[in-house]
Amino acid sequence: MAAVSVLIPTYERPESLVMTLSGVASQTVTNLQVVISSQGSHRAEASPVAQTVARVIEARGGSVEWHHREPRGIAEQRHFLLNRAEADYALFLDDDIFMEPFVVEQLLSVLKTEDCGFAGAFPAGLTFVDDVRPDQQHIELWEGPVQPEVVEVEGTGWERWHLHRAANLYHVSQNLDLPPGEFLRYKVAWIGSCVLYDRKKLLEVGGFSFWKELSRYHKAEDVVVQNLLMRHFGGCGVVPSGTYHAEIETTTFSPEGTVEADAVDLLPRLVERYAGWG
Repeated sequence: MAAVSVLIPTYERPESLVMTLSGVASQTVTNLQVVISSQGSHRAEASPVAQTVARVIEARGGSVEWHHREPRGIAEQRHFLLNRAEADYALFLDDDIFMEPFVVEQLLSVLKTEDCGFAGAFPAGLTFVDDVRPDQQHIELWEGPVQPEVVEVEGTGWERWHLHRAANLYHVSQNLDLPPGEFLRYKVAWIGSCVLYDRKKLLEVGGFSFWKELSRYHKAEDVVVQNLLMRHFGGCGVVPSGTYHAEIETTTFSPEGTVEADAVDLLPRLVERYAGWG
């Protein structure tokens, strides 16, 4: 069985997808099940370069499978991908993220040590490398083991999201001046783009099965599942993250650049639904 299932939803991003797959191909953890699901007019497997990188992943001990499906929204995409995952740990990786070689190994070590619901490596936008924002760089480190915690919308801990703006986390990692190979765990409101989940725990809170309750263009589906996981198992971010954002426009919004639903609106009843266990 693969050590990690790498789940990549993609939509009309052939160029950045190649960048993302190149990072996957360079990982120190090589026993990877990579599942790519494309939607829209572009079929991910149609790219000769993407196919070449996939062969590198396979040559290093991994596997790659391609799917092309009708668009039904990002939550449904994640639901489909999660159902394809075979490993105990599932990495949801956006199609515009580059990972340094240590990222998967680092996240995997955190989940195995902490036994929490998820660990994430938030990407830096390096166009902001000279845009230093000290007022947005407060970081709450986990001093002991990662513990379950309740982060309410607009309540205590919700403002942690500012750390994930621009290149704030990158600047924090530079200021920490950690020796090579060392990292710290920190508290999050939520974390996007590159998140490793304990697959069993994610399924225990329903995964992304709530996708049917959302209209086509929505946001914050990952915020919802992470909030549920933090309540029952805890979750964290890792610094330095070793990930970088392509900084291209989102493809999850409507053609007009809007959303029709915010998955966070589902959170109160989902919290109630899973309140009696864990």
